[in-house]
Amino acid sequence: MIQAPGPKGHPLHGSWREFRDDPLAFLLDGALAYGDFFRFRLGLTRCFAVSDPAAILAVFTDRDGFTDKTPSHRMQDAYPRSVARLEGGDHLERRRALAPAFQREALLARAGGAMRAVRGGLGRLRAGEPRAVLPVLEDVALRSAAMLLLGDAGGEVVESIATELPRVEAWLGHAASDEGAYQQARAALAGAIARAAERRRAAGSPAAMDLLEALVRAVDAGRMSEQDMIDEIVMMLVTHVPTAAASAWALVELARHPEVRSSLEEELDALAPEGADVERAPLLSRVVLETLRLHPPVWVLAREARREFRHGPHAVSAGDEVLVSPYVMQRLPRYWEDPEAFLPDRFDPASPGHGARPSAAFLPFGLGIRKCIGERTALLQMKLILAASLRELRFELPAGYEASVDGRRPLVPRDGAPMAVERRRAVGHVGCSPLELAFR
Repeated sequence: MIQAPGPKGHPLHGSWREFRDDPLAFLLDGALAYGDFFRFRLGLTRCFAVSDPAAILAVFTDRDGFTDKTPSHRMQDAYPRSVARLEGGDHLERRRALAPAFQREALLARAGGAMRAVRGGLGRLRAGEPRAVLPVLEDVALRSAAMLLLGDAGGEVVESIATELPRVEAWLGHAASDEGAYQQARAALAGAIARAAERRRAAGSPAAMDLLEALVRAVDAGRMSEQDMIDEIVMMLVTHVPTAAASAWALVELARHPEVRSSLEEELDALAPEGADVERAPLLSRVVLETLRLHPPVWVLAREARREFRHGPHAVSAGDEVLVSPYVMQRLPRYWEDPEAFLPDRFDPASPGHGARPSAAFLPFGLGIRKCIGERTALLQMKLILAASLRELRFELPAGYEASVDGRRPLVPRDGAPMAVERRRAVGHVGCSPLELAFR
């Protein structure tokens, strides 16, 4: 076998310092310099960065040959019985139990309630000097996630979730130091979920399957514990963080490309979406996909080999790690013309080359057996957030602002995307939305 190419690195720590200082540039530059299968070392761990679509597909569909090694954080470790942390047969069994809640029609049935939650949350925005929009979007994404995932129960517990989950996240993300407050918030969050489950049992099944219903049925059938149910709901709600980050990037890109923004405003004004009808806005869909291409919240996916894996003349040994970066794959010139440009129309089905790209060239939600089960939820949330925002508000970047990456899990705009906000629609006196009322 031939050793794969790659940087020589330091004798002791390998390429750790270069990777630590700028992992995005390290992986992208490495793919451009060494090809679609290059080797490097992080301390004692031998790693292979893969950008060959066939190899990626092989790695992500080999259930027995690789195990998920995507770096965990304290939130995931605190709630270990979610589908994101399970392996093997347990993981597949849990996915099957949850899948009905994520079907397209089931989600769209709850889109109206989610849109109302979005508008209520966006009412916190105020006109004036540029301020970070990311914190508001995080609250909006959390509230809409509660409505999409928990259905009618979401409306009952959304205030508890919006209050307690950020406190839990702050402690587990090392942004807070009061352990007593963390334990109190964690217990309150668990209590709100447990009460929602009891009310659901008493009320009976909803018309459209939601996550709470799927979990209650699994608990009552003895397939999981009450704590498993709480872990699952908390970890599903945590996905509001990458959804908010991607929504912030979309507003940044639209501010930098006013011609796209103007066309999207026209589309949304004509459609006047109130929920599920956001699915009938083709440019909105293309803007969402192009944002996720340029700014995937999860920038790397890692797998550890359990046995030897061969890629042409190169071999990965058991214990080696394989890294696949959506950020890299979605910026490679061989798959994307003018890859650094924001061009939503590249996702138009009629555009040249749209159907020719391999599936692994676009993987913001992963690929294969561990692909994000909440993909449809996140896409719908982004459409709802952008539709509600852009119909009534206009976002402008401050002069001189460079929207570089700040933070690495997920990738977020620097300084929380400071933007000036102004109303773009006239306020009527009857039937004003929370966004309109906030600007009166």
